[in-house]
Amino acid sequence: MKKFKTGIVGCGRIGSLLEEDPLRGKPCTHAGGFSALSAIHLSAGCDIDPERLQKFGKRWNVTRLYSDYREMLKKENLDILCIATWTSLHASMTLHAAKAGIKGIFCEKPVAIDLIQARKMVSVCKKHNVALTINHERRWDANYQQARKLILSGKIGEIKTIIGNTLSWKPGRLSVSKHGGGPLFHDGTHLADLLLFFGGPVSWVSGHETRPGGKKYIEETASAMLGFKNGATGFIEGGGARKYFNFELDIQGSEGRLLIGNSGQELYVTKKSRRFTGFHELEKIPFPEPKKYESPFIGGAREILKTIRTGKAGTSTGIDGLRALEIISAVYQSAQQKGKRVTVG
Repeated sequence: MKKFKTGIVGCGRIGSLLEEDPLRGKPCTHAGGFSALSAIHLSAGCDIDPERLQKFGKRWNVTRLYSDYREMLKKENLDILCIATWTSLHASMTLHAAKAGIKGIFCEKPVAIDLIQARKMVSVCKKHNVALTINHERRWDANYQQARKLILSGKIGEIKTIIGNTLSWKPGRLSVSKHGGGPLFHDGTHLADLLLFFGGPVSWVSGHETRPGGKKYIEETASAMLGFKNGATGFIEGGGARKYFNFELDIQGSEGRLLIGNSGQELYVTKKSRRFTGFHELEKIPFPEPKKYESPFIGGAREILKTIRTGKAGTSTGIDGLRALEIISAVYQSAQQKGKRVTVG
């Protein structure tokens, strides 16, 4: 069996270090996900931090270690490059790798720091026939896949409303030029992606934000109403200055309701009311557990392998990542125009 040589650039938290977290399900990093597949040979690593790089090498038994990803690409003849760096580096690394003859790029979210760079990444990868996969990992989570199957089967009827939040504590005073955005950008990219995954294309947004440092600095909170092309309505919030982290979607249909997030999943369907004559209400029923569950990091690694082998687009492509970024960019644009409705895309 052919082994696909894989290199990881960025050996920090999501690249490798989170495997040390005793509370997380394993694997929970890119190194862990790729290493779990027999068709993958994790053959090289790259990081600008020497101590972190050596730790990565020791943890995954990788001896080919580099401080410059360009040198790694030149010397290693990799099939797959996993980019687990700061968002501001995604585009330049992707463009260089695509032109260097790589077969597949597995890139962390958000896809890029802005739409111009994201579109160039998608275009160049298409030109060079490179598979580009974006790590919106919930698309490979069996519970989210099960939720989508329930929606598509009509279990909760026609989707009418989707409410999503990714709530967290106040971010620091960080520049937009370096970081792209705040909570809605970095955590909210998962939220925007799942709106598309569950509800389909978004037509417009009307945004609001709290940005204490002004336009040059990232937001503390961003929220928006959205209109889906299928007629459904959405509302999302990112940040929110909470003293906790919460990620959740509340999907309400004409005949039921589905809640899914970091704290679990719940399913409700319409039943005859036990309290009021002549009324129907929502009644909680068991959420059907997936027959099989594997780490989304294994699922993502498995998908890019399949995409390279078959040439068929996967579940979370560069275009999917671009569509999520278009929603977030439209929220910021609308918020800075006092909520004026902005068309997405």
